[in-house]
Amino acid sequence: MTRAHRTRILRRTLAGLAGFALLAGVALAPSAGDTEAGWTDAEVGATQFAAATMPTPIPWGAAPQCDARNRLLVGGQITIRWRLPEGTAGYTADNIEFGQEIDGVLDPILSGLLGSHSTTGTPSGYTTVVSGGLLSNLLGGSSRFALRLTGPGDWVSPWLVADVTIPLLVGNGTCSLSSTANG
Repeated sequence: MTRAHRTRILRRTLAGLAGFALLAGVALAPSAGDTEAGWTDAEVGATQFAAATMPTPIPWGAAPQCDARNRLLVGGQITIRWRLPEGTAGYTADNIEFGQEIDGVLDPILSGLLGSHSTTGTPSGYTTVVSGGLLSNLLGGSSRFALRLTGPGDWVSPWLVADVTIPLLVGNGTCSLSSTANG
């Protein structure tokens, strides 16, 4: 064996031992522990916002603030007297949405389904009269009819609910008002 050949074998052996030592060192080295990231940034952001509360319509006027009746040739009719709370600005009867309880849930209904309806007055006192339409199915029955205010961003107030009983054919029924906890 020549000296050059021995040198090559020695180099290969040393390279193999170094590679093995490197692999053994990596395998035996402790793993890195968990760390928490942190940073510092000189930029600061700030904003302001205001939360609005939609005013809940409340009963208004002398009792009864709500009545239900059935009139010959007219059908079922509900009259609700309501107003906006003191200190409320920016809302009118144009912001009203009607609802009816269906399967235990108060749902908005299209005003076209109401039949004849009108709301007169000012924010300090409105009178809403609804007759025919969905009420024509209430001959001799009961229902929950409601109204609420709508606002910007699709915000809605809690419902002002009229629990209504309309007599069969002709006569006065019963009507009582309450508010729901949320819209």
